[in-house]
Amino acid sequence: INARQIQGYERTEYTHLSVAAAVKSGAADTGLGILAAARALDLDFVPLFDERYDLVIPVAYYESDLLKPLLALIDDRSSGFAAAVEALGGYGTEQMGRVLGEV
Repeated sequence: INARQIQGYERTEYTHLSVAAAVKSGAADTGLGILAAARALDLDFVPLFDERYDLVIPVAYYESDLLKPLLALIDDRSSGFAAAVEALGGYGTEQMGRVLGEV
């Protein structure tokens, strides 16, 4: 496919939702984005690959009182946070709350 044949090919968007909005409005034929953005605007979605998102916290800040509520929320399966993330679509929460290493 010639790039000139794809509506919106030369266009740059900076968020997943703005990509979805460009497709929804007809300003673009297609775009790369996440399932949650496609669902939000009732668009078709074709997964291309899996991507990991990690929250990196320097060890010096890990025990910070400011971070304790966030870490407790992420770690507590009964809080509903993991279910809310999964409901967005396209996110796995199997390793949520797990320390994977030290920085």
